[in-house]
Amino acid sequence: MFSNLATSPIVEAVLLVGGFIAILIGIVGRSEKTSTDEIALFLGLFVGAFMIFMGIVLYTESGWPPSSTIVLVVLGLGLILRVLRKVKWAAIISWIVGGLTGYGLYLLSKIALASILTPTVIIVIAVIVMLIVYFLLKFLEDTISFFGAILSFRPILFFLGMGAIIEAVLLLLDSSLYAIFG
Repeated sequence: MFSNLATSPIVEAVLLVGGFIAILIGIVGRSEKTSTDEIALFLGLFVGAFMIFMGIVLYTESGWPPSSTIVLVVLGLGLILRVLRKVKWAAIISWIVGGLTGYGLYLLSKIALASILTPTVIIVIAVIVMLIVYFLLKFLEDTISFFGAILSFRPILFFLGMGAIIEAVLLLLDSSLYAIFG
């Protein structure tokens, strides 16, 4: 379906753009004087998402070296997690799930089980569901934050960007990192 994206100049262009953004983030970092870092982070979020998508497409297509897929996915994660690791989404999602559970049980009590589902029972069940969802998502959030801190560390992001640019140049020369080191 997306196999037309896995053509030669598109993959190299995505690697080059992602590499340059990663190097820019690695060099500039957080700057109070300019908004270059904010623009690079904003672009990195979308380019990183597209890089992960391209990595998945390359994984499903044959004929591409594994190094291209690995570089696309790892650098894409580094660019995305640079922004998303600070978002506390476990609490937000658990409150939404708890509220929807309570509302769904309230509607169910009006329809069929009016004697069993009292307001106290509905609140207790909604809070239990909310806490279970929160603890599961908090573990996932902390894991993502840990790996995000590693992958989005500026020197690592700089070298991942260099690796993406090298992979793009090697692909243009009909080679790859996998052909050299693999």
